[in-house]
Amino acid sequence: MPAKPSGQIKTSVIKKPQKNGDIYILERKTIYDPEKKYTKVLSTKLVSKIPKGSEIPVPTRPKRQKKSDPDAKSEIVSAKRTHVGMMDIIDYVGAVSGIDDAIYSSTDTGTAQKIISLARYLLATNGQSLPGILTWQYNHPLPYEDGITEDVYHNLFVQLGYDESLQQSFFKHRCESLSAGDALAYDSSTISTYSEYQNEARYGFNKAHDGLRTIKLLTLYSIESRQPVAFAKQPGNLPDVTSVTNAINQLLALGISTTEIITDNGYYSEQNFSELLLAGFDFITLAKTSIKWIRPEIDKQRGALDDFRSVCPFDPSTHGVSVLLMHDFEKKRKYANHRSGAEKGSTEIFSRRIYLNIYFNHSRQSADKAAFEADLFELKTLLEAGTPIDELSGSAQAKARKYFAVRKWGDKITVIPNNKAITEANKYHGYFVLVSNKEKDPFECLRKYRKRETIESFFEAEKQHADGTRVRVWNADTLRGRMFVQFVSLCYYEYLNEKIRKLKDTLGKKNGDKAHDTREILNNELKLRSWLCNTPLYLQLQWFDTVESVDVSVKLKNRRWTTEITARDALYLQKLGVTIR
Repeated sequence: MPAKPSGQIKTSVIKKPQKNGDIYILERKTIYDPEKKYTKVLSTKLVSKIPKGSEIPVPTRPKRQKKSDPDAKSEIVSAKRTHVGMMDIIDYVGAVSGIDDAIYSSTDTGTAQKIISLARYLLATNGQSLPGILTWQYNHPLPYEDGITEDVYHNLFVQLGYDESLQQSFFKHRCESLSAGDALAYDSSTISTYSEYQNEARYGFNKAHDGLRTIKLLTLYSIESRQPVAFAKQPGNLPDVTSVTNAINQLLALGISTTEIITDNGYYSEQNFSELLLAGFDFITLAKTSIKWIRPEIDKQRGALDDFRSVCPFDPSTHGVSVLLMHDFEKKRKYANHRSGAEKGSTEIFSRRIYLNIYFNHSRQSADKAAFEADLFELKTLLEAGTPIDELSGSAQAKARKYFAVRKWGDKITVIPNNKAITEANKYHGYFVLVSNKEKDPFECLRKYRKRETIESFFEAEKQHADGTRVRVWNADTLRGRMFVQFVSLCYYEYLNEKIRKLKDTLGKKNGDKAHDTREILNNELKLRSWLCNTPLYLQLQWFDTVESVDVSVKLKNRRWTTEITARDALYLQKLGVTIR
């Protein structure tokens, strides 16, 4: 009769030869399974080995235990290394600019931390695509410490896209930082996309000229502080001129009612002037010289523009004069007036004082004429090749009918230029006009308008430094959320860029302080200025990304050290007001 199984675990030692001649000594634990009627191996552990040609067992190295193993001993030393130099600069920018406070005041802490973390990532990486943050955040400290994943920032964009209160609250904080007498540039940029799911992506004027559908980004930008204030988006096929009314409504909602708005000729229309005047806004707008009520004034002022007294003090190649006019504007009544009998929607005429600032530039005259003739030559070539006028764009059709006569004899096409019309058009090359209801000094008006051009550098930064060239999201609301994060990042960028611009103007110059005006200090400042002039902002930040902090915990002690920096780097941080932690 067979013995009954004991049910106990048995431990045995076995020897297992290896191909290389070594013999492994294994400790094996087994137990007999009465139901299946065989011995089951529970575990096998290598305890030692007998090397080839030897008879003495050699102990083997114990297997490394995982940190998650409850039997593992606590580590004696734990350490963490992070890149703090660049992040300390960005953290400083967020604090002194008021951008971080504006975000925290507009939403809950967790959402604010996510927005700020993504905005800082875009600034620090020069607009790298967002999936890169998954590994980048491990050694770069960010406000949101729980970790940002693709799901986190996607859900954030969806939330921001629907949370209009958060965005408008942030814009309101931005408007409150405007100084008295500040002027706002208003302009648009287009974002191209291949997406078929963005219902606002439509064919229209594409500034990239890549033939794709676009979404239009409209921005209000302070020309004095060089800071973006607010933005909006609209379908790409809507003309710029129709967006001024929305900008007025947005500013009024944000508590801005007396600022000066500066635009280029894409926003010129009598209707826009009426809207701005009735809302109480001042404005400067570039107008076309072909407008009926402007061209006669240019003819009247040709002599005055030849006078030496009309030379611009900061640009001698430009002459300018100002003309005061009373101009009639139209408005449509929003409400009926029972006393006067005026009906709702009826048109009324009102007069306002307008300053017509007229300028002439010889260099611009040559450039305008060359561009005009090149444009006409290209148009003439198309017509001679047999392209029907009706197939041209609207502006090209108008030019073709005005400056050419097309004759056909059989298969032969002859394009005859209208020399009289061309000569008349050439008379106005080199002239440009700024219309304003406030600026009666032509050169102050020109100075402010040229400052408006800084918004173009903002749009360039939006595409180059904030990953704004492509849409990268599926729907319009999510895009709105993504654009808001990019906007915050650009607020960081523009603030730091302006601070660096002002810093360069002071470096290497005496200020009357004997302690400062020494040869050694001035030379060090000149070296720093040279570096700043030859190093883009992104590379300046990357330079300080090599400054690392190491935190070491040794049971009873906590220690921290930071890599050393050069004298020039220390001067850079001192001038900015940044302290490395």
